[in-house]
Amino acid sequence: MSGSDDEAWSAYLERARDLSEQILRADDPYDLGLQFMGETIDVIDIVEYAGSMYCLWGALTDRVELKPDEEDRTFAEMARAARDWLALDPRDSEAVRRYFDYWLYDVCGYERP
Repeated sequence: MSGSDDEAWSAYLERARDLSEQILRADDPYDLGLQFMGETIDVIDIVEYAGSMYCLWGALTDRVELKPDEEDRTFAEMARAARDWLALDPRDSEAVRRYFDYWLYDVCGYERP
């Protein structure tokens, strides 16, 4: 990773933490989930797990749009995803792998490869 990539990665980690904290405080985290996606796509070629993060927040925001009757449950899941993210060390690749394994496959229903 080049110096500028490392700076972008560090900035993304800080921003992901900030957005996760905001999601925990939000009554309606939908727009923050969209913002998470937008800021993640900006580092898709730099941050190893950005594709997984994008898919996670895409699935959660899609659920709000596609199943409005489950909005409260989905908002609770968004808060739980943010809380789980804040509880792990994003530099621990095994912890990050377990996080996305659970969230993408067990919660969001993506098919395992």
